[in-house]
Amino acid sequence: MTTLTAAPASTSIPRPVMNRAGKTAVSLLILLGIGALAGGVALVAKPDGSVMQMPERLLAGSPFPDFFVPGLILGGLFGVGSVVVTVIGLRRWRIAPFLAFAIGCGQMIWIVVELAIMKELSVLHPIYFGLGLVIAVAAVLWGWPTFRGWRATRA
Repeated sequence: MTTLTAAPASTSIPRPVMNRAGKTAVSLLILLGIGALAGGVALVAKPDGSVMQMPERLLAGSPFPDFFVPGLILGGLFGVGSVVVTVIGLRRWRIAPFLAFAIGCGQMIWIVVELAIMKELSVLHPIYFGLGLVIAVAAVLWGWPTFRGWRATRA
């Protein structure tokens, strides 16, 4: 009598391949990470916004009295977060494309909320929104084979 055992799910789920979409996502995560770390450090160092020439009046209507907490979020989530996702993407961890997608979507949400609070448009807003959009799209293309492999293990 033979017993059938299923192979571990992780062996049937492909690791993300560093194809054009993966390279695009990782490259843009590096760019986003550097920009967000620089902006976060500037806002935390001078929470009055003077380093970035942003008056505190831009925060009227927000829960923040100054730019300290937004600087922590910017530097932590989008700076450190992008760097961490870049590293795990280069290591081809299965979760990397999904985290890259989350960072891209989070970046777009960040820009929309920032515009709603500040009510002023900067040239950087559409650039960083577009950066988040391209990261999210590239992450979907990069992670699709991994997602399909995961779905197949659930069927």
